[in-house]
Amino acid sequence: MQKSTGEELEAVVEGILQEVRREPTYLNYWNAYKKIRSLKMDALRIPRGRDVRIALLSSFTIEPLAVCLDVECRLAGLYPEIYISPINQYPQEILNRGSRLYAFDPDMVILAVHAESLLEDDFLPSFPKKSDEEKKQRQAELIEHLESLISRLSSQTKAIVLVNNFIAPRFSPLGILDGKDGIGLKEFFEGLNLKLVNFYRSNRQVYIFDLDGLAAKHGKDRCVDPEIYYRGAIILSQSFLPHVAKGYMGYVKALKNLTRKCIVLDLDNVLWGGILGEDGFDGIKLGGDALGMAYVDFQKVLLSYYNRGIILAINSKNNIEDALKVIKEHPNMILREKHFAAMRINWRDKVENMIDLARELNIGLDSMVFIDDSPQERERMRQALPQVLVLDLPKSPFRYIEALEGLNDFETLTLSEEDKLRGEVYYAEKKRKDLMKSMSSLEDFLRSLEMVAEIKYADSFSIPRITSLINRTNQFNLTTRRRTQTEVEKISSEKERYQVYTVRVMDKFGDEGIVGVAIVEKEGHRWVIDSFLISCRVIGRKIETTLLAKIVEDAKRSGASILIGEYIPSKKNQVAKTFYSDHGFKHEGEEEGVVRWRLNLEEATIHAPDWVKVIYD
Repeated sequence: MQKSTGEELEAVVEGILQEVRREPTYLNYWNAYKKIRSLKMDALRIPRGRDVRIALLSSFTIEPLAVCLDVECRLAGLYPEIYISPINQYPQEILNRGSRLYAFDPDMVILAVHAESLLEDDFLPSFPKKSDEEKKQRQAELIEHLESLISRLSSQTKAIVLVNNFIAPRFSPLGILDGKDGIGLKEFFEGLNLKLVNFYRSNRQVYIFDLDGLAAKHGKDRCVDPEIYYRGAIILSQSFLPHVAKGYMGYVKALKNLTRKCIVLDLDNVLWGGILGEDGFDGIKLGGDALGMAYVDFQKVLLSYYNRGIILAINSKNNIEDALKVIKEHPNMILREKHFAAMRINWRDKVENMIDLARELNIGLDSMVFIDDSPQERERMRQALPQVLVLDLPKSPFRYIEALEGLNDFETLTLSEEDKLRGEVYYAEKKRKDLMKSMSSLEDFLRSLEMVAEIKYADSFSIPRITSLINRTNQFNLTTRRRTQTEVEKISSEKERYQVYTVRVMDKFGDEGIVGVAIVEKEGHRWVIDSFLISCRVIGRKIETTLLAKIVEDAKRSGASILIGEYIPSKKNQVAKTFYSDHGFKHEGEEEGVVRWRLNLEEATIHAPDWVKVIYD
């Protein structure tokens, strides 16, 4: 079958990007950027939700950083448009409501201000003579200046605002006495950065990017190239630029729902050293010497990921009895059976196992990261399942942690209590599945769960979880409309226009937390379901019917006579395609990709299943 022009163009772009993947130098970023810009990209059909608009505001020449960020977006499967404000014109752009910045309507604004551009010319030379009170006053003035601009910016746009903190100078005019008497130069900059973090700690629209920490990791001597700085006002060196762009991508991926939520692990030479089938229980490397401690520490890092809501699973060629004995009984094992949501310990092809794991966990393959020490297994996985992210594990176990922490694919803009408990929830789900196998019918199983559904209206406590579900749920998500926490807060506050619902589920195996969200727009006698989504782990338990019944009840009570349900098809939400028709809605029509269904509330109603005990707000 002949490829379309768009498919041919995508293949060309992918070929261009391969050189950057092999060797991520600034020169390769620049060459890739130039080649892609020379193509006629109009033939490309941008998949829904894969476009991203980023505005860069700075006090220095930032075009080279835009080059790296553009290419990084394309490496992640995004189609970027980047607006670059004129150098040092960011205050005017922010304060002028009619500026090109606001006309661009960005999804994300990056504010990169060089600290020295805010300080008077004699600040550093006269720093040793300044009193601590003068230094504190200057800190307060700088923060107040930035805060006033950021406040105006965030009030005029729905975009996520990412603010670089300040790189503390590596040299102090106080020399070795910088940390002795009063506030030294390093402490002055650390104080600025801490004030920024504290000021925006609870703000879900503004995030502080730790440029200083990234510079320290890269090496501050290597972060600035004096020649290009003086010739072109380019603050960041060519060696540092790709690292900054990758750092930004953690936020971009989170914004565009491209983050991963499951780490799938091999066992031999990944969670412990050696081959269990050859070395035996007592012969594997786990604790004790330096090599064994590297595996213990790697497990500790994985446990920290588990505790922030990342699902762990196993995909290993091994005898299951031997492997489980290590997991359950080895004294130095950090990760135990309860930490793994699913296991495939057998001698089957790992690609087949991966497909089975995705099916059991009810998540997409594009949510999974595969970690295996075998280059052959990694390459097999890449070729067979390109949706799965395969970590290039170093040969040395001493560098495993560094490789895992180098991924920016697990980031999220919100983290709720339910997110942190995700691993425990999946383990409870394993118990439910074991119970289901012993039941003669699905209804008997559902009744045996003793389910309780608590339906409430959104509040400040539930909004982070609502935002997380909106941006992560793909399968049973009728419209897949994504929203930032700021947008959710605004919608939930407009109670005359919107009603935002949450549903929390509990059963005899535990508390699932908030697993469903609905956003309804009230238009007089018509209510319109703008968003309706249920976590994949409770699909099939009729929780969706329970939530819909509550919406119908509220709509009738308010005097509405029509309930409209909207469905926007995507590659992943086909499971929800018949939801409205299954509940008696009639097809009303389709416009601009939105399929509308209509329920006459004067003639029909919906009841929650009798095996669910419903508690209302």
